[in-house]
Amino acid sequence: MREAFREVYGQYRSPLGRVLGPVFRPRSYLRTLHLFLMFPLGLAYFVTLVTAFSVGGAMIWTIVGPVVLIIALFFVRWAGDVEAWMARRVARIELRRPPTRLESGLSWREQVTTRLIDPTTWTGLIYLFLQFPLGLAYFVAIVVLSSVSLTALFAPAVVAILGRFSDETSLDFGDGAFIIDTPLEGAWLVLPGAILFVATVHLIINASALHAVWARLMLGSRARRSPDLGSPEAPDPEPRGPGQAPAASPAPVALTATAESLTARETEVLGYLSLGFSNADIADALVISEGTVKTHVKRILAKLPAANRTEAALMARDLGLAPGLLQQADEGAAVIPLRLYRS
Repeated sequence: MREAFREVYGQYRSPLGRVLGPVFRPRSYLRTLHLFLMFPLGLAYFVTLVTAFSVGGAMIWTIVGPVVLIIALFFVRWAGDVEAWMARRVARIELRRPPTRLESGLSWREQVTTRLIDPTTWTGLIYLFLQFPLGLAYFVAIVVLSSVSLTALFAPAVVAILGRFSDETSLDFGDGAFIIDTPLEGAWLVLPGAILFVATVHLIINASALHAVWARLMLGSRARRSPDLGSPEAPDPEPRGPGQAPAASPAPVALTATAESLTARETEVLGYLSLGFSNADIADALVISEGTVKTHVKRILAKLPAANRTEAALMARDLGLAPGLLQQADEGAAVIPLRLYRS
């Protein structure tokens, strides 16, 4: 949550900057557009999923029913990818999705099984269903607050335009409770309108930050514990010293004395560095956060030692890391996590 709100207010140093800065920042209006579009998108998700599950459930005993339900599962995954992409681009948060492209080599049955057992599928389903009511609430709030604040802010101009181009010469607030007849009277509303507009902007960007946290909670990867590597986010084991016997590991790599201190996870990251993968690509492949990848890269550069990623990649190739992975990359095949090469 701190990351989401740091992106909103972290760049402003003074209290006045935190108050007025978001009003003049283009990303604030990109956030507004994102929340505004949640209503039509949420309505589309809601109608599609309700229809698919209704038809699939009603025809479950036929061939059509299971096919419709399977398509709905894939739709949840694809729509979740789109929503996660928008949340990352708009809120600039780290939101890691399961690596869809790494499943391209699986059969359709294995892909369906993956969809069923992946918790992200079901949390994503809840997220897509709730997009409709949340989007409706955001839509109403944005339209009402923006209309009232902008009307008050430009009340003198509105009254002048009404008097020049229409028979209506006054601006009516509250069904006759408050009427503005002249631009001078409308000038009294400029300051309250400006204050309300600034408050509206802050309400929108804070709602956007909270929604980004919600999106990361529901759409973020929930990788299960790996039988050979442990949890993806677990800390690495203690590095092996030069005088200690290397820990038993089924990894098909031959480390020289220079790289004996690398842990199993650092060895995997180094293998991907040798293929020219970026930090984001490595995070996708290993289903870990990009920040964790950066930490591993720093440790690798310190242990080898290497001055930069290029030197580390060259050393990895000299060490013969993950020959099966390198061969697949050279042949243009889909690259899969190194841990899948372990026996």
